[in-house]
Amino acid sequence: MKPFLSYDTRLLEEAHAQVVVCGSGIGGLTTAITLRELGLEPILLTKGLGNTYYSQGGIACAVDPKDSPYLHYLDTLRAGRGLCKQEAVRDLVEEGIQRASDLVRWGVAFDPEPTLEGGHSYPRVLRVKDYTGRAIYQALWRRLEGLKVRVVEGELVEVLGDEGVCGVLYVQEGRLKLLRTRALVLATGGAGSLFSQSSNWVSLQGDGMGLALRLGVPLENPEFVQFHPTVLYGTNFLISEAVRGEGALLVDEKGERLIDELLPRDLVARAIYRKLKEGGKVFLDLRPLKEKGIDIRERFPTIYEFLVKRGYNPYTEPVPVSPAAHYFIGGIRVDLWGRTGYPGLYAVGECAHTGVHGANRLASNSLLEGLVFGYRTAHRILWDLPHLKPSNSHFKNVREGYLKPPHTYEDLKRLMWEKCGVERHGRELKEGIETLEGWLEGWHMWEPTLENRRLLDLTLLALACFTCAFRRQESRGVHLRLDYPYEREELRQPSLYFVGL
Repeated sequence: MKPFLSYDTRLLEEAHAQVVVCGSGIGGLTTAITLRELGLEPILLTKGLGNTYYSQGGIACAVDPKDSPYLHYLDTLRAGRGLCKQEAVRDLVEEGIQRASDLVRWGVAFDPEPTLEGGHSYPRVLRVKDYTGRAIYQALWRRLEGLKVRVVEGELVEVLGDEGVCGVLYVQEGRLKLLRTRALVLATGGAGSLFSQSSNWVSLQGDGMGLALRLGVPLENPEFVQFHPTVLYGTNFLISEAVRGEGALLVDEKGERLIDELLPRDLVARAIYRKLKEGGKVFLDLRPLKEKGIDIRERFPTIYEFLVKRGYNPYTEPVPVSPAAHYFIGGIRVDLWGRTGYPGLYAVGECAHTGVHGANRLASNSLLEGLVFGYRTAHRILWDLPHLKPSNSHFKNVREGYLKPPHTYEDLKRLMWEKCGVERHGRELKEGIETLEGWLEGWHMWEPTLENRRLLDLTLLALACFTCAFRRQESRGVHLRLDYPYEREELRQPSLYFVGL
């Protein structure tokens, strides 16, 4: 599939980098730091803060002497419902202890006692109150600055090269620029914001995965999207699972308990979704924490301050909650070292699919995945670089599109939530596919603007989600088909999606 934008690299401002890391979440920052420690000169390309910074949850890691990586491994497999790649999970839980030690070495001061979250058989979630992501981000950023890694603010829009990475185009302050490189690491985050109800930071839309699709790189398991059960109703503000881990209860409008709060997220989110669909209401009651002697304001300062600003007093009243798209389990297909099938292209973090999460991510395994596989990817790049050929070729693409797309980003988000959300049905999935294919007809005649490029990549990603959800005629993990409500052993295998344009 051809590039979408019109450009001539001979006319662009140009710079060179050994490696470009695109994204500044935990995966991208870890990769860039490790590359620099290995003696390479990476450039970090970033649009700004992402989900890592806003993550309240912690890092699951079996550091307690009474716990073990093997128990963590079993819990992860259990949550993944038969689709986890066992070798990847083994790497995650065993190497995670070393990588968590790196965070301590770089200045992250975890709370003294790990906490328990849904799906875990032991309290192993390392936290910094309820702003773990911010604490980790700040520590990684200090380390990055200390190593003098060059940071460039801008948005990746095209990857250059017909048979491998030769460079990237990015936009900075409205201007198109060129970075020549032999290796590109996509750490662009997930696609929760592709849904109208989402807990994700609005700038994280998933277009990095759509860009990979245009290169011919497959996505794996894009139908698996995790919906967080407890987002404050009417907002995108997530109320951490740790609140339920400490004893908060989910109740209906009558004050009756709705479900076991520590069941896997898909089951909890589904119960809340159905209650709301019936016209009822669901509340998170934090008052039991007070009864246990836990000071809500001290233990969960970020959550407390947000609730108070919204007019809620968690000491005296339950707060209304609803589920929202939270984590994109599928992603760009990579091996255990972050490599895609496209020479010089790597992916880490939420945009990548390592296979550790299977059909349902275990709570607090996502930050750990970015940390572990960011480190592994950097080490792989060190040895791959001598085999990746540099290029000084010029690249030119001319498109004379004049049409406006027949849909908007808001149309796309609404379609995803209504027909590919918490509960799915083959009839609605087919309707969604037909709608998307209709929207994509004539894409090559769209005006070659930056906004239309982003919309194309997101529409391709949405089509991948719909198509694989339609093909998976079973319910497994976070993927619930009302017309196929049970798991089917013959479908216990990953989905692969290649772009069809």
